[in-house]
Amino acid sequence: MEPDIRKEPNFATEVLELIRSGLPKQQLLDRLSDYHENDIAGAAEQLTAEERKALYHLLGAEQAAEVFSYLEQPARFLQELEPECSARLLAGMDADDAIDVLEQLQEEDRQKLVQLLDHQSRSDIQRILSYAEDEIGSHMTNNYIVIQHTLSIRQAMRELIRQAGEHDNISTLYVVDATERFYGALDLKDLITAREDDQLEDLIVTSFPYVWDHEKVSECIEQLKDYAEDSIPVLGSDHHLAR
Repeated sequence: MEPDIRKEPNFATEVLELIRSGLPKQQLLDRLSDYHENDIAGAAEQLTAEERKALYHLLGAEQAAEVFSYLEQPARFLQELEPECSARLLAGMDADDAIDVLEQLQEEDRQKLVQLLDHQSRSDIQRILSYAEDEIGSHMTNNYIVIQHTLSIRQAMRELIRQAGEHDNISTLYVVDATERFYGALDLKDLITAREDDQLEDLIVTSFPYVWDHEKVSECIEQLKDYAEDSIPVLGSDHHLAR
């Protein structure tokens, strides 16, 4: 008897068929919401340039930016778009992802797009680009959540929910003091399971490891491996989070 071999579904192919199915826009958008952005990206790579533009328009800038982060050659596809549209997509990405795309472009094209970004996105990107390539600051991300150490459990949860709309790296929350200096870190699970009358201070790990923004990657990579944390804060010389 032949063994029962179950093939894994090819979601990218399913998405491609959906996009070309002729479904009404809202119905298509509802169906696409069932798929991961990585699978939508896999389908997008097989579309024509005009089909891709229509897909980005359908998804909206925020979700299109997420899809773009999963493309194998995002810079090539970015150049299919008008500069203003490209800038909106880059602005929707995490700064480190946007930089990965920008570094694949010619210097002239890169500078043109950076100037079209909104002030906050441009500032985030230029901050990371200001570091030498061998410094840890050039590899950091601004995708993390920060809370004040004086908050109550309920206030901390509200702040988590508010910031989670923009930052999806929520496993570890960074904590700062009244002067915005790094104070410690908090595990998401500990916050979720805490009782309302618990003290946030008791949940904060004040001896949490960190690295300095101008440290050489080669000098701190082993430290990062040893701690095996999902994220470790990068600090400036003033002990503030580098962001």
